[in-house]
Amino acid sequence: MNLLLIRHGRPERIDHDPNGADPALTDLGARQAEAMAHALGAEPLDAIYVSPQRRAIETAAPLAASHGISPVVVDGIAEFDLGQPSYIPGEEAGPMTDDDLTALIEAMTSDDFVSRVHAGINHIVDENPGRNVAAVCHGGVISTVLGAILDAPAGTYFDAQYTSVTRLRASRDGRRSMFTFNEHHWLRGLAP
Repeated sequence: MNLLLIRHGRPERIDHDPNGADPALTDLGARQAEAMAHALGAEPLDAIYVSPQRRAIETAAPLAASHGISPVVVDGIAEFDLGQPSYIPGEEAGPMTDDDLTALIEAMTSDDFVSRVHAGINHIVDENPGRNVAAVCHGGVISTVLGAILDAPAGTYFDAQYTSVTRLRASRDGRRSMFTFNEHHWLRGLAP
């Protein structure tokens, strides 16, 4: 199967939500999602899967509308920050201390997160032999999948841009290969 991993658009900042931060897209993020959907308008898609997090659901909406497909939520492709009380976009976070960086890497490489991501991706692959599928998810999810394909050392992070597309070929027997990483030409000219 052909699998497009799409990172969500630029989300809002949430400094604290005791129920778990689940940010919507900013105006820029919504425009990024529209631009991505337009760029992929002629892409043959048989199914669209999406993380349960709002930023991914809102990013998937224009792509789903342009293809007449109802997205299917897969909990396994949620980001490592699911349920955390705050969400601060990386570009707003500022410099990180060594302790902050260590905590972030540990969260992104925890056995629970990595296992959940691989189970979610395997579920999508198993359901779609020979099909063209998009999965709208998160940077940590994409990095985890690529880390396994490329046999990268633990702690390696592949930095996907907002609404970028990473193209994989995947089979139910576990074989995975990457064709492209971080396609995002549709973001050129989008003013913040």
